[in-house]
This record gives sequence, structure tokens and C-alpha cells, in this order.
Amino acid sequence: MIRQDWPAMGCGAGLRNKHYSFILSEWPQMDWFEAVTENFMDTGGRPLATLERIRAHYPLALHGVSLSIGSMDPLDADYLKKLKSLTKRIDPFVVSDHLCWTGVGGENLHDLLPLPLTEEAVSHVVRRVDEVQTALGRPILLENISTYVTYKHSAMPEWEFLREVARRSGCGILLDLNNIYVNSFNHGFDPALYLEEIPAKWVGQFHLAGHSDKGAFLFDTHGGSVADKVWQLYRRALELYGSVSTLIEWDEAIPNFKRLSAEVKKAKTLYNVAPSSGSGTVEFSENKLPSKNTLSTPSLLETQRQMKERILVHRGGGRVGGLLNKQGGANGEERMAVYADAYVARMMEALGETYETVKHLLGQEAFVELTESYMEAHPSHSYNLNSVGEHMPEHLAGTRFVEKLPFLPDLARLERQIARSFHAFDGPVFEPGKLAGCSEEDWDRLHIDFQPSVAVVSSRWPVLDIWNERKTSLKDLKIDLENRSQDVLVIRRGLDVHCELVNSLQAELIRSLQRGEALGESCARLADTAETEGLPMGEWFSSWASRGLITRVA
Repeated sequence: MIRQDWPAMGCGAGLRNKHYSFILSEWPQMDWFEAVTENFMDTGGRPLATLERIRAHYPLALHGVSLSIGSMDPLDADYLKKLKSLTKRIDPFVVSDHLCWTGVGGENLHDLLPLPLTEEAVSHVVRRVDEVQTALGRPILLENISTYVTYKHSAMPEWEFLREVARRSGCGILLDLNNIYVNSFNHGFDPALYLEEIPAKWVGQFHLAGHSDKGAFLFDTHGGSVADKVWQLYRRALELYGSVSTLIEWDEAIPNFKRLSAEVKKAKTLYNVAPSSGSGTVEFSENKLPSKNTLSTPSLLETQRQMKERILVHRGGGRVGGLLNKQGGANGEERMAVYADAYVARMMEALGETYETVKHLLGQEAFVELTESYMEAHPSHSYNLNSVGEHMPEHLAGTRFVEKLPFLPDLARLERQIARSFHAFDGPVFEPGKLAGCSEEDWDRLHIDFQPSVAVVSSRWPVLDIWNERKTSLKDLKIDLENRSQDVLVIRRGLDVHCELVNSLQAELIRSLQRGEALGESCARLADTAETEGLPMGEWFSSWASRGLITRVA
């Protein structure tokens, strides 16, 4: 199944949360937006609601970073299920991901890692593309990635590898022109030749982005304007492929929307004068086999295992020099630092987003230390970056930082729960009128289910007060810690997460009900440990119900 009718949608921009408020208030002129798939697969809160509002006004593309189509691990069935659900919900005009692998052996490195350009890798990817396209019931696009190392046992040029995967699997190609230019500099090939070797009928989308010049190599940052050489490559691509949907990616040092829009308009000016169909054709035998490499060839699994071990040992260690070619005067081992350093930076960014107050209190240097120790103890096993810090509260309890800041583990528990509540999916809201006529005996037997976003965090420290001061400079932070235990109810109302202090007995009642105890059983147990006479049970229940915190009473 080879698609030859990928829709020409004009020129769009990557959807980034910095621009949400502007887009939702101004509804600016834009042909389409592209959303990062994983940002919306596991959330039932504000991100998904925002995406649905934007989808009502603009065409959308879904672009993933965690499909890991080239990994030797089995495809993640849960990931595919959620991707299919989101695709059905959003109805994007295209679904895409990257021709790469992101982890192996059950550990995720959260990076777009290069495959060896071998027949084994082609065959492996083709089988998995078929599995994905069958699961989704639609074809996908695969994007060429930027790379900083090449393998000694690669047996074909990058464009031939990409072409073979598309030809045999029937997927389309998302041609990232910035990545082509970056790789041409890093690995010494002609980017124009790359374009000429890709059949126009398989190209479904272009990406344009900025990169950074590191001297010995170019680094794909998506952090600035498109370079002149990449614009030149875009002009040539339009000649060869015609009017192909074009996206401006800008992910670091993100400018205001006006500046981003100006870059999109620059692309649109070129797009508008392009031929509707390209002039480029590629003649090759349908039975052509890749050239053979006479070197001893490590398996795809062994290649990925060695690469993973080198990246995870971020202070040095694991050696992969035997796998890699020299790159711009540096041996492959030195160039692997690009991936190892990026892994640390990515983990620190993800942890810093969830544990904002913990990072604020520790400071940058100590938070780097915490990140590195946490990564070593708890490598990521999920495609979802939001879940990488699940074990942070327990981990913090065993670090030196609790000597001066003993409340850090509880503070981390509160921040983790706030993140969970932010992304939780809403359940149905219970209607209190259904309990009319309940006898006292019936009330004792009631089981109450709360919204997934509802939780209680209890601490011997004033963790809510500390969290509320997360924007205060450390020198100005003055909070009395003595005898200040707090029970914090975390809820989401609408799209916003709220934290409020509650009575310790109400906190324990909520916890016991969430454990599945009946209301009468919970109250009886509380009566064994505290004076419960006169507790406002009815008032609490009424408050929970009126705010939509209860989903079911049975």
C-alpha cells in the first residue's frame, strides 16, 4: 500500500504551549498545526481540552517521538492503543513519527537514536511499520532524523535506507530538510543528492527548523530561524516534489507567535510558487538489494544494547568505539557525548517540570546531582516523560539533601500528585439526588468512588505553604516548620488543579474510602482512633458531591 495522494495542506507551525493562550484568544491565520502526540495521549486535562478547541478551528497533524519503530523491543501495545484512540478523537490529516529507536531492554532513553543502515534494520522496521499501520488502520509517515555518529557496519547511504523502508512497507516519508543538511555536514555527503534519490510520490510532508553550529558538527536544536542553506534546500525540494505540506519547528528559545508566524509566511511564499507536482523521479529496480558491507556485522540488538549502556553511563564508561566511524576529526566515542549529555539534560528538564519547588529549593547544581543519582537508581521504563519521576519522593528520602531540608520527600509527594491530577481523565459526575430515601443502614453500606484527580497528601510539615511560596527567592523564604503538620486535598475542578487544607479526619476518611471501605466501616475505624462525635460527615459529602469530586456511590 503506497500512498500517492498525501494532502497538500500549505504551511503550518508546531503547536507549543507558550502560544496556547494567543491562539485561543486571537485564532490567527495559519494553514495547520502539528501536535506532539505524546503530549496528549495520557492526559484528560487542560492539554487535551486545548487541543480539541484548536482542532475545531484548524487542521491538525500528529507527530510522535516515542513509537520507537526501530527498537528490538516489542512494540508497546498500550502506546499503540492510546495512539489509535487519540487519532480517532482528533482526526489528524496525517500521523507521523521518526525512523529511529528510543530504547531497548525495557529502558527508554527518550531520544531519537540512529539505526545502523543495514538490511537487517530495513527488514525489522518494515515488519513493524506493517504492524503499526494495521493497528491504526491508516498509513503513517516516517521522518529522517539528525545524527551525530555513524556505524562501521552500515551498508548503504541514509537516503537508500529511508527509501527502502518506504518502498517495502508502504509508509510515506516526512522529509526533514534541516536534518538532511545537518547530516550532510556531519557525515560528508551532498544534500542535493539525497533529495534526488527520494521518489516524490512517497514524500508527504516537509519539516524546516534551525540548528546550532558546534564547530566540528552541527546540532539539531529547533532553536532558531531556518538557516539560509536549508531554505536553499527547501527551494530545491519544492522543485522536485511539488507542493508538499510544510512545517516550521521551533522548540527551544521559542519566540512570540508573531515571530513564528513570520517564519511560516516565508515558507508559504516559496510554497505558493512551487509546482503542484514535482519533476523529480528516481529510477531503480524494485528488486534492488542494498550493497553489502564486508566488515563483521554486529546484530541490531547488540548494537542497541551497546549504545544504550554508553548513554546511560553519563559520566563515562561503556565503550562503543568499535561500532562507530570517526566523525569530523573526533572518534565515535567522543561524539557519543552528544547523546549522553542530551539524556541528562532531558531527564533534568522533565524532573524539573514536575518537581518545580524541589528544584527551586535545591538550586541548579544540587538538582543536577539529584537528577544523575535518580537516573542511575530509576531508569525510565515508559515512553511518557511525565512519568519518569514516579519514584522521586522515596529517592529523595535516601539522599543527603534531607539533612537540611527534611520535608523534601513529602513536598515531592505533593508535587507528584499535582502533576497526576493535572493529567487525570475525568469520570462521570455523581448526582446526589440518587441517594434520596436512603436509610441509615443503607448509608453505612455505601461505597464512594472519587474522581481519579482526587487525592490526599499528608505530611508532618507545612508542605502546602512551602509549595505556595515556590516563586519566592530562597533568601526571602521564611516558613515556620515547627509543629505544622498539614493534610492537603488535591483536586481538579474543570481544567485547574486546586490544593486545600482539610481536617485530618476528613483526610483519613477519603483515603479509607479510596481503599474500597464502606462508609460505615470507615467511620467506625475512625471512631476507634479519635473523637468523631459531631463530625460533619454530611457536610463533607455534600461538598464532595457539589464540586463533582464523586463519580459513583454504590
